Amino acid sequence: MKKIFLSAFIAAGLAGRLCAAVAEDSKIFTPFFDMTLSQAAFLPSEGNIFSGGNINTQVGLLSKVTQKDHIFGLYNFSYTGQGFTPQDSKQFTDRSMSHGFNIEYRRLITDRIRIRPGVALTREYRRTGANEVWKNGLYNMNSFGAQLAADYTFNEEKNGYVTVQYLFRNVKFPNYTDLLREFQNAGNTAETSGGLQDQSMGQFSVRPSWNQFFAGLTLTTQNYKNQKVVANTGVYGASKQKDTDTALDFGFHHTLWIFELSPMVSYTMHTSNQNFMLYKFLGDTSPQFGGKYYDFKELALSVPLDLNVTSKWAVGGALNLTRRAYDKRTARDAGNNFTSSKQINTMTTLTGSIRKRINEVAMVRLFASFMVANSNNKFEKYLPYSYTGKSFGIAYQLSY
Repeated sequence: MKKIFLSAFIAAGLAGRLCAAVAEDSKIFTPFFDMTLSQAAFLPSEGNIFSGGNINTQVGLLSKVTQKDHIFGLYNFSYTGQGFTPQDSKQFTDRSMSHGFNIEYRRLITDRIRIRPGVALTREYRRTGANEVWKNGLYNMNSFGAQLAADYTFNEEKNGYVTVQYLFRNVKFPNYTDLLREFQNAGNTAETSGGLQDQSMGQFSVRPSWNQFFAGLTLTTQNYKNQKVVANTGVYGASKQKDTDTALDFGFHHTLWIFELSPMVSYTMHTSNQNFMLYKFLGDTSPQFGGKYYDFKELALSVPLDLNVTSKWAVGGALNLTRRAYDKRTARDAGNNFTSSKQINTMTTLTGSIRKRINEVAMVRLFASFMVANSNNKFEKYLPYSYTGKSFGIAYQLSY
């Protein structure tokens, strides 16, 4: 089963705070633009060299209706090309592209309290194979929903505020179908062989910020509409799948003398009532059962640092670490058998870079990275688990 990435939802839900750089001043229309482009070559320890690019663009417009009323619209385009990825996520060759639209109405209740109701629409396309076209991607996703946020400002001088938000999304995977179920039972309807990833997603978050320090508590719940929970007999029961993520994060962005430091740490607890049956081949009559197969705890750490040599040039470095430990899932040996050890995946990346600030709104960065992925799971027929890799690339950022 493929874990659904919620970044598109979270980005849409937090669109209101994204435009903190957009001042709600006397202007009738205030634009917001942020774009990052990158292209890199990847050299894995096993396999051939390949290249991949990433694009993330946000275009927004803040419209002043009255002194207390504003309307903010945001369009987000994101493309993620081939590249190194954490284990149990996707293959190097997977690509994704998404379009997100968010519009919200802002109302100042008092000088310190603002409410922001809004609606959002997301279209995401995925290519998991070289011959797969964007419109036919198995994991293509459409979502639509609404959100309500409230901002409380407690210190304007140091940009101190607290945001409380709830958002809801109705998520559909129009092309997804369980081919194994169709093969086993040709009489299956579209509701049983397809639509298994369709779900409703709710998310509640509290995010304080002060003096360029930020933190957050986010609770995300996914209720699947058709996917049932498999029992240890290999038969789907009556209960529907439900996944929950509880995430904590903390970070800051500060400049100390000639150093720019932007560390961030997050901790996620994922729970699911779904189990897993390990079939070693088609027609296996004695599959192995994995209960609570998808529960895990994940720690992610990012420590980027730039040393400003001059007003335009900087030398940078970064450490990124992701560690996922499964609660119940045991690792598999090279023969695809469960072992007695709980599965643990780690991915560490060290990056060095040179940055040039072109002007007040644009910069370019040359970078080189070395990464190490380790796992006690030794069965790597479908996804790589333990490997090393190098990458070299260039990134361009434009923001105003």
